[in-house]
Amino acid sequence: MNYAELAAALHHAGERLSKHAAKIEGESMGRAAQVLSSHLVKFEELLDAYIASRKSGELLLETLLRSPSAKRHLTIDLLRDGLRDVIGKRLKSSELRAAKREFIERVHEAGNQDEAVKFLKDAFAGAIHLEPGGKDKASLQREYVDLGRLSDDEFAQEIEKWSLGELRQLAETNGIRFTDKTNRQRLAGLIRRYAQRAVFNISAAG
Repeated sequence: MNYAELAAALHHAGERLSKHAAKIEGESMGRAAQVLSSHLVKFEELLDAYIASRKSGELLLETLLRSPSAKRHLTIDLLRDGLRDVIGKRLKSSELRAAKREFIERVHEAGNQDEAVKFLKDAFAGAIHLEPGGKDKASLQREYVDLGRLSDDEFAQEIEKWSLGELRQLAETNGIRFTDKTNRQRLAGLIRRYAQRAVFNISAAG
């Protein structure tokens, strides 16, 4: 649905109706007007709820980007990953303050505030969990093999607990190639496949 076209059509119909309102008669027109009026009331209720929800999401996102966690952990790289993950777009700004403004504006334009908030919360939680210095290489290698031994359902449940940053660290430590464009779902799939292969190789060697 093109809402700009709908708005233009409603505006045009409203102008014509206003111009000829005093002359319109007939039961068929009256019934049609009642049906339209009923639908407009319902549509306005839905529109009001949507606008209120969007404003709430915008406020939450902006508040999160000013939070103490953001001051400690927010970087341009994180915003770059977030914009790519949430709306599939590339961040253009190279300075943090400008990058924050661009991130907010482009997320608002796409209407993906809730997804952006979730990404940032996961990223901040992951940063806190990894301080200081993150997990060591041996721990990540053990967890990698453990993930390979899980069933599909168990793996899906476990991987939900990992932030994107943790998944990237796990993949990098265990030699899995990925790029900045690799999203969370794709990265989890790569880890699943190669972790299972690692378990198979360990079993075959034993």
